[in-house]
Amino acid sequence: MLLGDLGREDGARQAATMGSRVRARSADMDERRATALARSSEQWLQWLRRGLAARPERGLAGLWDLLEDWFASDEFQTSGLAAAMAGLTGNGGAATRAVVDAHRRALRELLEEPAKAAGAADPAALAAQLHLLVEGAVVGALIDRHAALTRHARELTEIALARGRF
Repeated sequence: MLLGDLGREDGARQAATMGSRVRARSADMDERRATALARSSEQWLQWLRRGLAARPERGLAGLWDLLEDWFASDEFQTSGLAAAMAGLTGNGGAATRAVVDAHRRALRELLEEPAKAAGAADPAALAAQLHLLVEGAVVGALIDRHAALTRHARELTEIALARGRF
């Protein structure tokens, strides 16, 4: 071994060790972020479910009323869940992505109940479209800081229901 090779070996070993530490810290941070996001998702889904159950006479309009209230709240603009729903937090690690995926599935399933109550022949199809509108409204409200944009989503929902496509 040449004298200069020893320094290169030590540098490579140090770089490998540092890389392992960085990956471990990153994975740990992702786990903490995922845990907080999962808790936030669970609380938000419960809030939405309770809110919809408390206003059955409002039907799907109640969904948009609730979202408009959330968008207008101080909590919304700083919500990690809203940012994750809008995809504004980057990809995150595997744990974070798994929580976001689970949240999206749970939201779509939750939206099937008001779709059934609205008399949809295909509640899953209507729930999928509502889900798309909800996520679009979240993005719009975060970027434009305009809570009333839910009125547009409400109108689209009413148009779809009036055409009897579900």
